[in-house]
Amino acid sequence: MNPIPADWALTTTHLASEYVSRQFCSIVGVMPKVLPPPELDVVLLMACSNLARRLTDAYLNPVTINFDMVQYSDALHIQETGINPRHEQSLLERFPPVGQLMLEWPTVVLDKFGLIVLWYLPGVINETIQSISRTAAKKEKWHTHESNFRTSEHSLTPGCINPSPGWFLQGHPAPKFHPEILATLKQDGSTICQAIQRPVVLAATALRVMHGGLYWSSLTTQLGLGLWADNNQFKDMGNCLRQWVSSFTVLAVMCNHCSPLHRDSQSLAQ
Repeated sequence: MNPIPADWALTTTHLASEYVSRQFCSIVGVMPKVLPPPELDVVLLMACSNLARRLTDAYLNPVTINFDMVQYSDALHIQETGINPRHEQSLLERFPPVGQLMLEWPTVVLDKFGLIVLWYLPGVINETIQSISRTAAKKEKWHTHESNFRTSEHSLTPGCINPSPGWFLQGHPAPKFHPEILATLKQDGSTICQAIQRPVVLAATALRVMHGGLYWSSLTTQLGLGLWADNNQFKDMGNCLRQWVSSFTVLAVMCNHCSPLHRDSQSLAQ
């Protein structure tokens, strides 16, 4: 049963994630084969099938490094700032950089106890989908202007895309401050959501396989945010959430109890 309201774009994401996760398990050999959902368009369906294969290839091609992620996480201070030279030097001495690691094929990088540190998935988002999504980045603000980024050696467009329908003003207590729609989405949210739809769906779908607990937590959080917006009559946020295709927002970071606290001196442990 699909827990997402039928009029939410997130419904497509959930269908795609269900298909990819089952297809992944099928290829690995722990589930029978599955039929693709007819609700997905051909381009997205092919991309999802490719994603499932790439995830499987990576999962079956592990590389282990001599690093203890749990011990490293424990060594970080609460509300780590990252600007204490003495502590940073101590971390560097206790956890020296691993030697250069060249990855050419889909791979999962594991720490010495088998925890997945990195999924390397080249070729997951094809050029067709990339070219469509680039149109969403044409309106540049000062903080995303290409002059702030290094020139790519691989013909990539410098910049970043970081839209979220529920960006919380960190370091400020509720209820005076509450989740807000990103300013960019307030101006042209519908166009942006349409332009980035397929790559965002693929990213959220990959999250379903990589970190299922966070995926479901993200869905719960987003549905709760939608209910909160409806109860408080924030129609703009409700409309934005209906068009938002990703299960992953900044709220998901706050809900991810399994990850080390991100380095933000204004943030409290969730």
